[in-house]
Amino acid sequence: MLQIERLADRHNNHNRELVEAVLRLYQEAFPYYPKYASRIAQLIETPIEADFESVLLVAKGSKNRLLGFVLFFYFRDLNFAYLDYLATSKSRIGRGIGAALYESAQQWLKGIGCQGLLMDVPTDDPKRLLDPKELKTNQKRLAFYEQYGARPLTNTGYETIVTRANKGFFTLLVYDALSKKAKGPQKAEVAQAITRIHRIKGDMGPDDPALLEILASLKDDPLALRPLKYAVAPKAPKVNARPIELINIGDGHQIHHLKEKGYVEKPARIEALKEGLKGLNLIERKIQNFPIEALYAVHSRGMVQYLEQAGKRLTPKELLYPTVFPLRRADRIPKTWDMRAGYYCIDTFTPLTANVFKAAQRAAYGALSGAKLIEEGSELVYVMCRPPGHHAQKNAYGGFCYFNNASLAANRLSARGKVAFIDLDYHHGNGSQDIFYQRSDVLFLSIHGHPSQAYPYFAGFADEKGEGEGVGYNVNYPLYPGIKDEEYLQTLQKAIRRIRKSNAQYLVVSLGLDIMTGDPTGSFFITKEGMFEIGKTLKSLGLPTLVVQEGGYSLKNLRTGLRHFFVGIS
Repeated sequence: MLQIERLADRHNNHNRELVEAVLRLYQEAFPYYPKYASRIAQLIETPIEADFESVLLVAKGSKNRLLGFVLFFYFRDLNFAYLDYLATSKSRIGRGIGAALYESAQQWLKGIGCQGLLMDVPTDDPKRLLDPKELKTNQKRLAFYEQYGARPLTNTGYETIVTRANKGFFTLLVYDALSKKAKGPQKAEVAQAITRIHRIKGDMGPDDPALLEILASLKDDPLALRPLKYAVAPKAPKVNARPIELINIGDGHQIHHLKEKGYVEKPARIEALKEGLKGLNLIERKIQNFPIEALYAVHSRGMVQYLEQAGKRLTPKELLYPTVFPLRRADRIPKTWDMRAGYYCIDTFTPLTANVFKAAQRAAYGALSGAKLIEEGSELVYVMCRPPGHHAQKNAYGGFCYFNNASLAANRLSARGKVAFIDLDYHHGNGSQDIFYQRSDVLFLSIHGHPSQAYPYFAGFADEKGEGEGVGYNVNYPLYPGIKDEEYLQTLQKAIRRIRKSNAQYLVVSLGLDIMTGDPTGSFFITKEGMFEIGKTLKSLGLPTLVVQEGGYSLKNLRTGLRHFFVGIS
């Protein structure tokens, strides 16, 4: 699973190894400026008395393997930032790592109230290229930033003046207002930032002739932004036909935020989902409370109580990760509370915190509230919840999931009639499979990345078809990397045919937007148009439908994918 963290020093082996990996990646991605690699190592340990703060965020995969990094400077007194370098491993280009890093930088800067981010991006003017072969690469870079609203400043001489910083490789000065309303920045503020940037990048003093020439070329106030050139604003899909009854669990999810650990499962996901729903035909419903015994319907009492105890045993800043994973025998549960983490957790990256139980309980009650609405006659209900839930098993949590929200809802609905439960997340819903594997009242189907290559690795194979009464009621469709809309929809049609044969009366959907192209944790290439078709295909079943949010870690995809899905399914 992807993790993004900040490196602030080289004081331990872990950090030193990562810094060395960053320098190797830098030299691979930017071979034309090799000397700057040693400068990066110095910059991450910015002295306290400096007038800027260096921030290095790294993206890590399994075994702490470096997947990419972003380095930017924050000028506290100016409240501006400058993006120095953004790079991803060649093996991960096009897989959403760069987007995840840039979004993390944006979130970091927004969190401290920064008013704007500047960056140098190689020019797309063919006349100013030293190597014409670089044109397409430069255009792709500018298109990447444009999708976030970042555009070059115009009517300046910035991209025409040779300095010690650019060494004749002309760049555009691109500005990201860090908000949807992209307005040009004030001239005086940008002038100060440019002066600071050139001192750091080119050792240029305030009286340097080239710097003074750049500052004199800033004419407009505020400075103008170039119109969109590559990322043309997409046409919004039509508004949904039937209303969506929305259960938003509210701000309660924000208490579960592992900021210092850099997890992609973060509060900003909910804000992006909210943006995706704006303008749609919504009816907001309140979350209801349930007795804690409601969680025992799909989870063991021991696991639920263990998670509840975390709130009493852990301090607000304390994190508990499992360190020992025993054979799970009911008569051999570890006596030490800390050691029980390995008994109840399936991986090494899903920690306990003092707030885990409260946040997970609220998400679970949101799903149960949605099921209750379906029972009362609602046709389409969406539960916008986090943390997600589909990796949580009867007796174990993991994969950022603590209680299995969608399974709780499916289980409740099964008391009234047959349920078809389909998981569309990129990662297999091992928890949901575990819960219903021996049951025939809930048909569980999952379309996901092949477990030989994707988390959770041990479940989700095609030959897992259920046990006992559940034989034939567990259907997996594992797919290999590179799947596009057409292939995915063909697989979905197979699932739809199986659902029709089941005579199900209710449909529960575990919705993961990590199947979309550019998600940093997935390897499928589903477009927003594909999400519309997925929603439309599910609608064709004509069943009362409860949609429960699972994964999806590209904020852009969460906005566009969710909207297109719901326009399709409604």
